[in-house]
Amino acid sequence: MSIKQNFPAISPSLNLNFARSKTLDPRITFSRTSTATRVNEQGLVEVVSADIPRFDHEYENGVIKSLGLLVEESRITYQTYTEDPTQWVTTNMVSTGNSVTLPTGEVSTTIEYKGETTDANNKFIRPTVSGSAITAGDTWTYSGFYKKGTTNGERYVHIVLQNNSAGEGIGRRFDFDNGDWASSLSLNNVTVADSGFEEYPNGWYRIWMTCTFPSASGAVQTFTRLFTNSTSIPYDTSFSLWGAQLEKAPFYSSYIPNDTGSQKTRSPDNVSMTGDNFSDWYNQSEGTIFSTFKCDNWVTGSGNWFKVFAIYENLGSGIENNGFWIGNDANTSNSVRYRVRASGTNQFGPANLTRTTTNIKASMAVKSSDFAITINGNTPTTSSSGILTSTMDSMTIGQDILDLGYHLNGHISQFTYYPRRLTNTQLQNLTK
Repeated sequence: MSIKQNFPAISPSLNLNFARSKTLDPRITFSRTSTATRVNEQGLVEVVSADIPRFDHEYENGVIKSLGLLVEESRITYQTYTEDPTQWVTTNMVSTGNSVTLPTGEVSTTIEYKGETTDANNKFIRPTVSGSAITAGDTWTYSGFYKKGTTNGERYVHIVLQNNSAGEGIGRRFDFDNGDWASSLSLNNVTVADSGFEEYPNGWYRIWMTCTFPSASGAVQTFTRLFTNSTSIPYDTSFSLWGAQLEKAPFYSSYIPNDTGSQKTRSPDNVSMTGDNFSDWYNQSEGTIFSTFKCDNWVTGSGNWFKVFAIYENLGSGIENNGFWIGNDANTSNSVRYRVRASGTNQFGPANLTRTTTNIKASMAVKSSDFAITINGNTPTTSSSGILTSTMDSMTIGQDILDLGYHLNGHISQFTYYPRRLTNTQLQNLTK
């Protein structure tokens, strides 16, 4: 087989390269009723207005990479005064007054704190929260931006997420000098816990911790202390903490600024294409989707599922519409699920493709009696039975079609549609 036969000879009728263009096709309808944040082309945290899509980036080892379109669900931060440590609880710590460049690129003299006394113990900062009462089995996630101090900068901080009333929580020590965790998670009556971090410019790290609390009593709180509470650390050792965030969820989301004493909500990102804008490029009889996306938050459990895209016949809110989609499976954390549905019956799938990375390249071909799908260069899964509904009229990107509020909580870098059913070899090569 020639090289030309291995790749599509026809041009796509729709090619949305979000990572490269960093723009939204005018045929797409986008909405989000609140402001939100993204990481811009300089690797800095930036607030964008309501109804403005977010083209996000990541910073790693001095390199800034475009991630594409960020689509997230609605989230609440229970942390108050997220950027103002003067409103938080501090014990034996005071502001240094030193100038520090923030994750936004701005300069502040109020967010670096140091030990106040020569007492070796009980030097900590505890961001204030609102409404963080715990129900048994709740999973909570704390995140914050941390930076090594400029005054006798100790290389370690110790971060704790806890239900103090019930004596439950987790803690872990972070090493600024190596840019990594310096210890394993310590558990106190908690069995489900995790942690991680992201690198940002100017020496900042966004550090996160998550755990499930077994008991219903008490409320969630988090604090950060100088490690190791030892006299070997100068009493005026310092560190910076900015952008604290507490969410009742199994993973953290983009930063939600909050300058009030109450909890704050970020609205969901909604992305769709309908009517003439949809029919302009879609072929009702056959076609092929190629999509690249990234999702670090594959979480198991009922309701924790999402769609990367869905093309469907809009039969009304709450109805399992005829159509096809690629997404995840709520019951496993390592698979991509797909489905073709027509005349109220599943035609192809639902089934799962095992993934080994959070960066996915997926290709799906649809044609009556001739379906196929593959991810990341694997041999396509095929079916020679089933029909394709010929009345598709809508598409969503990064969200479900049943108005249940499930979103990708990740990035879509590319979405391409070919108005032909490509060969299985072409499907496989597209995703390598």
